[in-house]
Amino acid sequence: MTTPGHQKPQTPPVRRRCHRCHGSGRAPCQICGGSGQVMTGTDGLGRPKFDRCSGCFGLRTTRCAACGGEGFL
Repeated sequence: MTTPGHQKPQTPPVRRRCHRCHGSGRAPCQICGGSGQVMTGTDGLGRPKFDRCSGCFGLRTTRCAACGGEGFL
């Protein structure tokens, strides 16, 4: 029991590394699957045409949704 005026020292909450980004704060883009590009269609010969991903802007990763980009939960 504590007496008035005496408080227990508070321990800081335990921060665990994020399970999705492994602590980096970045995760593979969900739109392009981490490739940085998306197929926009085909050309006249039927070959696929690719453009930069609009989700990650070609960087292949985005801010981790699980930890908000902090790397810890």
